Amino acid sequence: MEDERIEHRKIEHIEVVLNYDVDFPDHCTSLYDSIILIHQAYPSIKYEEIDLSVHFLGYRLSAPIIIEAMTGGHPDTYDINEKLAELASELGLAIGVGSQRPMIIYRNNDEVIKTYKVVREIAENVPLIGNIGANTLHDLVLEDIEWLVKTINADALAIHFNPAQEAIQPEGDLRFSEKISEKIAEILDLLDVPLIIKEVGNGLSMETVSKLRSIGVRIFDVAGACGTNWILVEKYRKRTTPIKQAIAELLARWGIPTPIAVIETRAAAPDSIIIASGGVWDGLKAVKSIAIGADMVGLAKPIIKKLLLENYISAKKYLETIIESMRIIMFLTGARKINDLHKIPIILLEPYITYLKTRGINPEQYIKYLRGS
Repeated sequence: MEDERIEHRKIEHIEVVLNYDVDFPDHCTSLYDSIILIHQAYPSIKYEEIDLSVHFLGYRLSAPIIIEAMTGGHPDTYDINEKLAELASELGLAIGVGSQRPMIIYRNNDEVIKTYKVVREIAENVPLIGNIGANTLHDLVLEDIEWLVKTINADALAIHFNPAQEAIQPEGDLRFSEKISEKIAEILDLLDVPLIIKEVGNGLSMETVSKLRSIGVRIFDVAGACGTNWILVEKYRKRTTPIKQAIAELLARWGIPTPIAVIETRAAAPDSIIIASGGVWDGLKAVKSIAIGADMVGLAKPIIKKLLLENYISAKKYLETIIESMRIIMFLTGARKINDLHKIPIILLEPYITYLKTRGINPEQYIKYLRGS
């Protein structure tokens, strides 16, 4: 019964994302509008000198973008992951797979396993990130984790924390105990690839990041509350009860917005690698996310929608538009390389000032720290 539920759930999630409004209101546009990049009429660089390339997980990427974890585990997801892998390979971007829990449940089912393996088979030239739920770690031995990574030849393993989604999900697993951090510490010692801690759309806080940085985690994907809201995704599933649907509506705005989650993560773990995801769906938000402390950006839903509702070319053009707009914005701010975005002048308006001070972060000192002064 559990096998049937998890297999069907993978497809149901995609159907809901494609057919219902499950996004956070305005994708935090107003918050991003409160991050001011200073226009430079004399940028002191040539346009052709702009370099978006970065090194990540041992690879050189053409841009600091990850095609984020979304799906896998159902035979119907094979084609989706195949096309996403083609996009990543063609454009030189990193890519992640959806939760690999189905690989554990269907360990001897080649039809399921190949929905994940296809990504590395297609995208040989870019970083591949595996994925497993933090609550799932209770049921796994260390050899299981190693098998998940090696089977798809992943360059890193993301461990996702999704308590809000699980609280609404009909099959929700709410075992987010202290034992998880102990298991993560063991995995860090075992694996020869890095771990990435990620949320799924409700953001990472200083407290969470500080706790996990203290045991050795160094890469964080904030997945803030600006993009796809998985509380609402669960609301629209057929098995969700009326009570859970009502609670989902109550919590429709729950979470830490992406730009604030980036700042909280950087404040809690200054030496970390930060991925800004969650509604970072255009080049301006991508550049602003990096300017306030992120190193990379990630996105999933808009690519999936372009791919499934339109075609491969549309999805490719969408990503190319993000990359080119980032290049233009970097030119207009005088940033020759991605790391230069941490040095350009920026202004944070309200509500950042009040929020950050309330959280014990001095906005002026934070900006000075980022800019190395």
